[in-house]
Amino acid sequence: MKYKVIVLISVVTSMIMLNSCTSCSKSGRTKIIAMAKREASKKNTVPEPNTIIKDVVPKIVDIKDVVTPKEEEGINNELIKSKIPPAEGNLIQVEGLVLKEVNELTIRLKTNQSQINQILAMNEYVRENWHYIFDPKTGHDTWRSAEATLSLKYRGQYSGDCDDFAILMASFARQIGLRSRMVGGYDENSGHAFAEFLIPNEELSNQLLFNSDSRTDYSGKWLSLDWFKGKDHNRYTHNIKVYEDI
Repeated sequence: MKYKVIVLISVVTSMIMLNSCTSCSKSGRTKIIAMAKREASKKNTVPEPNTIIKDVVPKIVDIKDVVTPKEEEGINNELIKSKIPPAEGNLIQVEGLVLKEVNELTIRLKTNQSQINQILAMNEYVRENWHYIFDPKTGHDTWRSAEATLSLKYRGQYSGDCDDFAILMASFARQIGLRSRMVGGYDENSGHAFAEFLIPNEELSNQLLFNSDSRTDYSGKWLSLDWFKGKDHNRYTHNIKVYEDI
């Protein structure tokens, strides 16, 4: 929203300049109009496809790779103080910072005891507070553990690309007792990652799930926790690879 305000101000400023530019040349007025159009066309920072690279082994980034020893000590002390056990898992994780974040979010969002209510509310919140950042140019696809992504929060904003978002969402779902996984989907040369969780049989008729993107396999019905919806999501559900034990 803040970004949109900045863009709007820029556009308005440009139009004021245009209206007051009585002595501007024709080419000068053209440049001002072009600048206003460019500013108006800019979008918020959102996840994009092309974050999963086919047939390339990803580089795994753990929390130890992104925090200093002193910061790690502070995190561990805070977890002990909060009576939270160390994280379990490599990328999709439970306990540790994941439990701490889930506890805080479910309280802040005032969710009820329903798993469905909790995961959908957290998914929406994180999506609305996500700042998309591309992987570094190293020739590798970089996958961050859930704890690594949480340790990089800045002013309440999460950051990373689509696989980081997917891993975090799968971790949140697993933390509240849902079976979850990350899926890598491909549309020709375009790759994209998203999380999904297995809907418990007793929740299949839950109205909160109506009109949501889902897939069905031998295990049951999986609900998407993707950033993309509808056709933007479905284009990545035909040629997939499932990552559950990561």
